[in-house]
Amino acid sequence: MRKKYLLFGLIAVILLGGGGSYYYQWHQRQQTTAAVEKVAATYTKAFSQQDFTKMMGQVDKNQLSGGDYQYTAKKVVARNVAVFGQIGASNMQVKQLKVTRQSAKRYRMTFNLNMQTMIGALKVNHYQATIQLVKGKWRVLWTPALLFPHMNGTDTVQLQWQQGERGKIVDRNGQALAVDGQVTQAGMVPNQLGSGATRSTNLSKISQQFSVSVATLKQSLQQQWVTDDSFVPIKTVTTKPSLTGVTYRAVSARTYPTGAASAQLIGYVGEVTAADLKKHPELHTGDTIGKTGLERYYDKQLQAQDGGTITINNGDTVSRTLLKTKKHDGKTIKLTIDRTKQVKAYQQLADKKGAVVTMDPRNGQLLTLVSSPSYDPNLFATGISQTDYNKYAKNADQPFLSRFTQRYAPGSTFKMLTAGIALDNGTITNDTTKSISGLKWQKDSSWGNYQVTRVTDAASENMTQALVNSDNIWFAQVGLQMGSSAYLKGLQPFFKAKTDLPLTMNNAQISSNGKLASQILLADTAYGQGELLLSPIQQAMMYSAVTNAGAMQLPTLLLNQTAKQQIVLKKASATAVKQALVQVVADAQGTAHDLAISGHNIAAKTGTAELKQKQDTDGEQNGFLMAADADNNSYLMVAMLEGTGSEAVVTAMKPYVETLY
Repeated sequence: MRKKYLLFGLIAVILLGGGGSYYYQWHQRQQTTAAVEKVAATYTKAFSQQDFTKMMGQVDKNQLSGGDYQYTAKKVVARNVAVFGQIGASNMQVKQLKVTRQSAKRYRMTFNLNMQTMIGALKVNHYQATIQLVKGKWRVLWTPALLFPHMNGTDTVQLQWQQGERGKIVDRNGQALAVDGQVTQAGMVPNQLGSGATRSTNLSKISQQFSVSVATLKQSLQQQWVTDDSFVPIKTVTTKPSLTGVTYRAVSARTYPTGAASAQLIGYVGEVTAADLKKHPELHTGDTIGKTGLERYYDKQLQAQDGGTITINNGDTVSRTLLKTKKHDGKTIKLTIDRTKQVKAYQQLADKKGAVVTMDPRNGQLLTLVSSPSYDPNLFATGISQTDYNKYAKNADQPFLSRFTQRYAPGSTFKMLTAGIALDNGTITNDTTKSISGLKWQKDSSWGNYQVTRVTDAASENMTQALVNSDNIWFAQVGLQMGSSAYLKGLQPFFKAKTDLPLTMNNAQISSNGKLASQILLADTAYGQGELLLSPIQQAMMYSAVTNAGAMQLPTLLLNQTAKQQIVLKKASATAVKQALVQVVADAQGTAHDLAISGHNIAAKTGTAELKQKQDTDGEQNGFLMAADADNNSYLMVAMLEGTGSEAVVTAMKPYVETLY
């Protein structure tokens, strides 16, 4: 029995010893595999980030020369930069990385690679390489097949590129508002700049001529792709001064034929930023994207897709095609805008702070959306200098502001709506006459020192005469007679209407809280002041109800888009107000009489919104003019000038109104 126990003990010792040895070997293999996987992960991460210098830290540099290629670490980095730079590789992502043991000192690394190129997305499968133990360290054995599978030392990667064209933005007649064209670009040729002090002197002269810092010029010259004979861009220019080391070439660029006349509407494009690339991985450094205005709003439709082929070539022979795509040009956006009218309206503002909105009230098509002062979008599309940008950014008149979307108190132009609503609900009739004495009035002593003022001391007026004279007191009394409940009920359809425009614009406002709780606020609102806020676009939309026999026409900016109409006034009421507005021009005493054009009936209303801090004091004011074709209803215009009265608006806009016939 004792011998039996001894035998079992001996067997147990042998088994335990063997198990321990097996565990040790297994543990060592696990550690080795982990070390190899770390090398593979470090290599592929650096590769995908295009940090090829860091990538080479995982490569056995002694194995780089062999077969049909002779490399150094520096040459491998340069080859990777050249290959992936040429095709515009970005957003490189390694997929399905796997490490497989082949022997104690050799492993196989395999992976796939996804990337964006200049001509589209590219997926490459079946990368493979050996990872080998070299002097106690695991190292990747690099071959040209780690550029692209199946490449050898004499192969090259070629890109045949077909550039897609960004879509145009055109007016209703097909005239360009934004289009790809050609501009002149200045650039440096490194081997023509000289060296030492001569090079420094030449760079200094270039810096002064083009308002670009010497540091920026040097940084441009140090880019990886630059060779001695490269053309290194400086900036887009309109003249070609002769400078040592500088040459010029024509390049494609976005151009804006109407320049400042349409800048706030059309916007401009610019080079993508790091933030843009994060949002749009299909884009590449150097690509352009819509930055402001319609260029930004419709960027997805306007963007082109470049096409072409990426091939592996052996000499002149294509050995493998990696990617082939067709180019797709961007879509054309056709607007309702009339380019000729847009430019003319802008010219009439004469760089003063203002806006001109012209609409066809029959269908809502916006013919002009003009804001002044403005800026030249062509400078931005080609890379504006800091000096030029500061001239705009520090301009107190805010040339970047789209004044046609900004909200203002509409002043007396709003009286036409008060009149229409009052006719609708029976507060007044066409013949209602009010007797008023003096230029100031208040309902009673509860108003304290506050009084409503007017310009013309008319003893007796009906609705037409009150509109001709633009009598604040007459309309304040109508508002009080109606009461806030009835007035708000009439206003709501106008203010609830929502425009469907590719523009940023706050909702129209009756008051800060939507109520007319006090008598003074009710009275002031009735003649276009109080807390009313309307953009020129919203004014044009609302006032269209008067010219359209009670149907308010919503605006549209796309030629193929139909905009809705909404009945907001009775036909008889709208017609009566329109006839009265004709007299505002036809009557010699009318505030818009200077707008009269022989042979045409024009319905118009002027307005001066006062922005005083205290009554009976001087203060800022904004002038407005609504003018419409009373014969054929072919146009409705709302023009505004900041810091002036309505008389100046009539004078400025008459030449423009004449062009509408």
